Amino acid sequence: MARRPRLEPRETRLDATQAYLGRAADLAAEFAAGIPPRRIRTFSEAAPDDLRTALAILSEIPDLGLVVHGPRGCAVRAPGVAPLAVTDLDQRDTVLGSGEVLAETVRALDAAYAVTAIAVLGSPVIAINSDDIRATVATLGLELDKPVVWVRTEGFRSAVPATGGDAAADALLQLVDAEETEREPGLLNLLTSTRGPELAALARQIEGLGWQVNILPAGASVADIARAGRAEASLVLAPDLLDLFAEGLETRFGVTRLDVALPLGAQATTAVLRRVAALGGAAAPPAPPRSVSKPLAGRRIALALPTSWGLATAELIGDLGGDVAALSVPHLDRSHAAALASLAERWPDLQIHVGEGQGFERTGFLRRNALDLLLGASDAVAGALRQGLPAAVLDPARLIGAGAAEAVTAAVDSAFARLALARSAAQNARPGYTPGWLKRSPDWHIKQEVR
Repeated sequence: MARRPRLEPRETRLDATQAYLGRAADLAAEFAAGIPPRRIRTFSEAAPDDLRTALAILSEIPDLGLVVHGPRGCAVRAPGVAPLAVTDLDQRDTVLGSGEVLAETVRALDAAYAVTAIAVLGSPVIAINSDDIRATVATLGLELDKPVVWVRTEGFRSAVPATGGDAAADALLQLVDAEETEREPGLLNLLTSTRGPELAALARQIEGLGWQVNILPAGASVADIARAGRAEASLVLAPDLLDLFAEGLETRFGVTRLDVALPLGAQATTAVLRRVAALGGAAAPPAPPRSVSKPLAGRRIALALPTSWGLATAELIGDLGGDVAALSVPHLDRSHAAALASLAERWPDLQIHVGEGQGFERTGFLRRNALDLLLGASDAVAGALRQGLPAAVLDPARLIGAGAAEAVTAAVDSAFARLALARSAAQNARPGYTPGWLKRSPDWHIKQEVR
């Protein structure tokens, strides 16, 4: 059996950093100078790992069975609809191996559910017992007469959870029909990890330009995945998770990856539609008028969003007159360097926090910046409210398309409408950290790695 190329962690492939707190200008300068210094945490709170990220992506495919090879706790229910089983390894399995347990679990899931394919995800335990998942899935694929693929999340591969997106992308590429090479004219892959009315509206606009849209992997079937290699082009709406999928479709199957900015706001959405129209030979949509309204003027805003969406939303807030004073993202890598440099030019002293699931760092980070409100993920919103800072959830799925500016301003209005809630939470909520902890610098434990 030929050896498959190694799945590189984000730290190796893209020089990703997952531990930083400081000025945007300083971090942008590090990326501009070459490979930024590797930083580590000597103290870390719990955070999602690459297994959890891969599960979140693959669980949105309803006819793909998922088997997690590890202890029961490694298979926390994923948010999607795919059937899920776990091998439930015990102490003996952890030490001596458990290939037969894996095979039995895959057969049981196949018998219980009408699945078209099965994906086997490793866990950190597999780094201990060295079970050969690859050999097991190859044998089971022939036995069950359906695709059984390996999702390479075993071991402690990376400190950047987005590496799980790379593992999921690698598995998705195994489901693409490699034997059927005939191109489908007018087929475009829309690669996304979420669904919603804004995505549906964008798909309709693309279809209005004469394209047929194949939305995947979120909500797609295995047959939709298999068809992806016959498309003419791919448009990526989840670059932090699915860029490797788009790259694989391009290098292995010749599917053009459209190198465009995220369709966030009227101008960016029109730019995307014009690129799609030009590829298909359709008439380009007219450019929308540039708004001179500055509804966020004078507001100092903090954002806590997935990296690519956070960087793009910060630029939009700047265009709306707001001042993004603080930005918290899960990781940063070379693919974000240009966007980071643009923000650093606009706001050199913008405070950047890089780290997923690090509540103490974010709490101290927010306490040390004079802010009016925070927009972003629910955990960041909860932390901000406990400090009395107005906050509102901002879902990236709501930012797709021309209505992004309205979604952002509505979230700002929502945050200030709940000012009483923030004050009440600050007075009555149980503090997340003791006064002694809060006196510490929020980055006291972030150190430069000695090589």
